[in-house]
Amino acid sequence: MKKVQRIDGEETIIHPRAPGDLEMQHTTELVGRDKQGRALFRCICECGKEVNLRKELIFKPQKYCSNQCPILRLKRIPNLVGKRFGKLVVLELVGNSGRNALWLCKCDCGNLAKVRTGSLQHGEVKRCKKHSDLSSEERLERKRANARKSNKKNPARIKANKIRYENKLAKATPKWLAKEDWETMNSFYQEARRLTLETGISYQIDYIIPINGKTVCGLHVPNNLQILTKSENVSKSNRYAEL
Repeated sequence: MKKVQRIDGEETIIHPRAPGDLEMQHTTELVGRDKQGRALFRCICECGKEVNLRKELIFKPQKYCSNQCPILRLKRIPNLVGKRFGKLVVLELVGNSGRNALWLCKCDCGNLAKVRTGSLQHGEVKRCKKHSDLSSEERLERKRANARKSNKKNPARIKANKIRYENKLAKATPKWLAKEDWETMNSFYQEARRLTLETGISYQIDYIIPINGKTVCGLHVPNNLQILTKSENVSKSNRYAEL
């Protein structure tokens, strides 16, 4: 047992810890008192951080300097080495990402990926990003199904986007359009529908100069319409290429 001199001149007895009892390596240095007048002793954690503890915490005892102690966090991490999660096999611990440990995993396709503990245990990640059991058509159908599900959950947002587009279309439609102009524009839509039915490829009506462009805005008039396939229209997006 060791005797420690208090500030007020009294002596108190601190029982030394048994080897391996705790991860905290305590000294017997009295550093002062807290606001309630309780004696504080300087203690050194195995991680190297110094903390001031009350005597009752030393007797309790407190094992780590704080809940964020690196040694404590390391001991809280489950050992996932060698375990399989979907198509991923955990190889080793490589670091941490925020409060989650980061594991190096090998996919069945041969690629390596770094995945967090929570993503593995909760089933959020079961394969590397490059691996997929689905064909391109199946991935496209899944994407469409997710979009329909999202639209069903957010009808207000879909309605707002529709109203916003209709307002832009109304502003882009001049009042001087004649009956012949409307018939010409209707023929564009009819031709796009005919091509879609005959070829099986989706055709769409595109504005040569976008009606909601960032630098220039076109009009909803016959001379600004063109027929493109869906893939061409998507790649063109909301851009205007000057000829």
